[in-house]
Amino acid sequence: MKTMNTFLNNHCQIHPNWLKFIIISVLAIGIFFRFANLEQKIYWGDEAYTSLWISGHTSTELTSSLFTGEIIQVEDFQKYQGIVPGNNVIDTVNALAKDTPLMPPLYFALVRCWVGVFGDSIAAIRAFSAVISLFLFPAIYWLCWELFNSSLVGWIAIALTAVCPYQVLYAQEARPYSLWAVTILLSSAALLRAIRINKPLNWGLYAIALTASLYTHLFSVFVAVGHGIYLLVIQRFRLSKILMAYLIASFGGVLAFSPWILLIVKFQEYYPEQPGASIFVIAKRLIGILPRIIIDFGPGYSDSVLKISVMLILNSLVLAIICYASWVTIRKNPLRISAFLVIFTWFILLVTVFRDLTTTSGVLLTNKRYLFPVVMGIEISIADFLSYQLSQKKIPQRLCHILLLGLISSGILSGAISLPSKTWWNKEVGNDYTEIVEQINQYQNPVVISDTKLWGIWNLIYYHNLDKSNLKLQLFTPKTLQMFNPEKADPNISDASTVDYGNSDLLLFYPSPGLIAKFEAYSDGNLASVNNLRLWSLK
Repeated sequence: MKTMNTFLNNHCQIHPNWLKFIIISVLAIGIFFRFANLEQKIYWGDEAYTSLWISGHTSTELTSSLFTGEIIQVEDFQKYQGIVPGNNVIDTVNALAKDTPLMPPLYFALVRCWVGVFGDSIAAIRAFSAVISLFLFPAIYWLCWELFNSSLVGWIAIALTAVCPYQVLYAQEARPYSLWAVTILLSSAALLRAIRINKPLNWGLYAIALTASLYTHLFSVFVAVGHGIYLLVIQRFRLSKILMAYLIASFGGVLAFSPWILLIVKFQEYYPEQPGASIFVIAKRLIGILPRIIIDFGPGYSDSVLKISVMLILNSLVLAIICYASWVTIRKNPLRISAFLVIFTWFILLVTVFRDLTTTSGVLLTNKRYLFPVVMGIEISIADFLSYQLSQKKIPQRLCHILLLGLISSGILSGAISLPSKTWWNKEVGNDYTEIVEQINQYQNPVVISDTKLWGIWNLIYYHNLDKSNLKLQLFTPKTLQMFNPEKADPNISDASTVDYGNSDLLLFYPSPGLIAKFEAYSDGNLASVNNLRLWSLK
């Protein structure tokens, strides 16, 4: 009983009482934001891949079956989405191994078990991420306790995390990012505990957490390397017992991950080699995403000069708070804390920026969804800054209270604005999709013809207001497109190169030049872009 009372006194006491009330209220609001309207936002291409792998199928199997040039229905995709009778979690892991080992299997295996119990609806699949995101709260508290030995820092960090617009959005997405965030926090807290209490049990816990993190996201490699750099710094580059224990534990984690590493080595990355991105492009991305840790009024606020001006002021203010809080936290804390915060927050960003400046391979790694360590590191720095100001009274208390309430209120307001929205900036769907869908819905009997990638087709058919009742699809791969000739269409011939369109309205969606050329001769000059969209109409 005495031990329990000591634990409660150390971890559950928050002073003053008004702060306790605010934190509990904010936590409840953050939980509400994570579970409200789970089916509201579009189920975009990346999430559709989650449903594909849950089914135990691969994109190769789907495209070979449906991208044949034959007329199909939207319902034909259903057998490649969600639960498929006879397939289980092993089929999910095998599908990932064949399709893209760059996505480790832990999240997808867990969500496959989840849908086996709760069903494979969009809400059910996303609910798994929402539930996992709740573990962020104890995980970030544990990390703050190991760093600062302060319950106040942990509770403020929980409040900031609860209504963080960035974290709320990804908590509602059927992708592994919330689980990744939890494993990053757990492995980092376990490392600090193992350093503080140098026992095999604690290092074993670190090895398990690191293994889980590696099996969730490949960028955990950068986190693990950052842990090693941190230990080298605080051990002053000496091969101490703690450093040896870390090397053994991290080697154990990597060894446990080695079966999947072999699959990654064999995998041929399909992104074409391209020149590196400019520093301007990368800086623009980062300046655009960092304020969203605190305030996020969405992608559509820039439709007037007034709104642009207001958002520039707010974003500049938030960036100033982030920079100042991070600087004060680093300056005031000993090396053990400041070195960890710098490496934890910024190492992965420096690595990805360097990679993107030298080569992109078709994709930027400084992508907003890969910045979870940066986001959480900034939240922890702000929490420590606020806790320090509240306890030391270095600035007027009223100003500190206003700052804390302002940060929390910004997150709540951002969540309230994004909650009813159909899409948001984290859904990387083309800006013209809304108008394209509106145009398709105007036709009585549309046939959407396309040779774009599967990801683009999923973005279309899952779009929130697309009328699927009479919609038909004709999809091509480069190989099947070569065999297709619309001029030879004959309703009496059943062949992939011939199709009877009847009285259908033919619409080319994101067509390649080759697909356009196929239909130009067939259309007798009636093929034209619709409102300058990536949608072509053929009468």
